[in-house]
Amino acid sequence: MTTTGSETSEFPDAKADGLRLLHRICARRSTPPRHLVAPGPSEDEIRMIVRAASRAPDHMSLKPFRFMVIPPDRRDALADAFEAAERELNPGIAGEKLDRAREKALHAPVLLAVISRVQENMEVPEIEQRASAGAALGYVVLAADLLGYGAMAVSGRKVATKAMHRAFRLADNEGLLCFVGIGMPAKVKGPPPEPDPELLRAWQPDAGEAG
Repeated sequence: MTTTGSETSEFPDAKADGLRLLHRICARRSTPPRHLVAPGPSEDEIRMIVRAASRAPDHMSLKPFRFMVIPPDRRDALADAFEAAERELNPGIAGEKLDRAREKALHAPVLLAVISRVQENMEVPEIEQRASAGAALGYVVLAADLLGYGAMAVSGRKVATKAMHRAFRLADNEGLLCFVGIGMPAKVKGPPPEPDPELLRAWQPDAGEAG
């Protein structure tokens, strides 16, 4: 079989590019939103990040996730929503604790809300749809890293409050999964620890199942 010059050079380059990407993925570290500074991704880069997220595994293409960007001029409104959520969880909250809750809405140059949505489908159970939304979230932080930004997903009890549900006008089948802060890391962390060897093991069938 003969090959063209382009074919012989294309595949080694593709593998080398893939290995470089894998090394980047393995070196990724989360950066807390309070340590993310301007500049953040542009509108085109945000669209690119969401486009990458749309490639997450998605059985039957249900798209059980969507995203909302919170523009800078709406961060004060988000702070109001954060305050309402904290008051819902802790009616007696006041002072510094309330101030800290509000200021979290101002962290990171770009803030994305990740919304999961579960649809009735006999072929795709709820756990699979939620897993798809989680995969899309992973693609978001990886895409941000590959563009040279730091990112981190943040959630907590407040994302499940009625206050946040109202603030984002979520449908009955939707839930606020988390927020993702994106920007330039003010400080660079060292390499992440190596994964636990127990993370990957070979499957062994149950002794009672062996024929």
